[in-house]
Amino acid sequence: MKEQALKSLGLTDKEVKIYLSNLQMGSALVQNIANFAKLNRTSAYDLLKSLEQKGFVSYTIQSGKKFYQATQPNKLIAMLKEREALVQKILPELNSISSSVTKRPKVEVYTGKDGIKTIFENILQESKSFSCMASKEHLLKLFEYYLPHFVDRRKKKGIKVKLISETQPIDKTAEYKLIKNKIKTATWLYNGKIAMISLEEKELIGILINEKNFYDTYKLMFDLLWENL
Repeated sequence: MKEQALKSLGLTDKEVKIYLSNLQMGSALVQNIANFAKLNRTSAYDLLKSLEQKGFVSYTIQSGKKFYQATQPNKLIAMLKEREALVQKILPELNSISSSVTKRPKVEVYTGKDGIKTIFENILQESKSFSCMASKEHLLKLFEYYLPHFVDRRKKKGIKVKLISETQPIDKTAEYKLIKNKIKTATWLYNGKIAMISLEEKELIGILINEKNFYDTYKLMFDLLWENL
């Protein structure tokens, strides 16, 4: 889990390996870190240089030699907050650029877990309420840690939901109805958009459709199903 969390911060597999090795060793020479991580010295040096640029390691000079120290885990939170503040600062300018584009794609395709998380984040950012039909078991299998976090954030933002699922949802206070049929996709309807994720593909695929007629039709179908369950 720690490796995956570090990768989500923008580190490669080998950078994660070097960072964790340096964290366990404390202040250490390149060669010693390389040996601990079971990598050659040249690769370790290049990786440490990259980690230094990203703020994950620093070094001191002792007797003419470089001793590297991994950034303490508590400081990683501060780094994230700094990056968030920077993005917030430039957000108005980015939104201005985006709104100046007259022709935008109506359909966006996302792949992999990180791509699908983009859809989840868009739901949290744009919706005041949403309708959803999905298999809780499938989603939990794919997003064991992220999904409960998503639900908690949704509740804190006061986003209302209507859920159709095979089993009782994570949020037992949510408005929901049960369906006996097997659900192979997850679908969210919100803010004039349709988000769909295929739950049984080897490679996760998500589609985000921003088109009024599609949305109105899918919403009508959902409401009819809801009334008849």
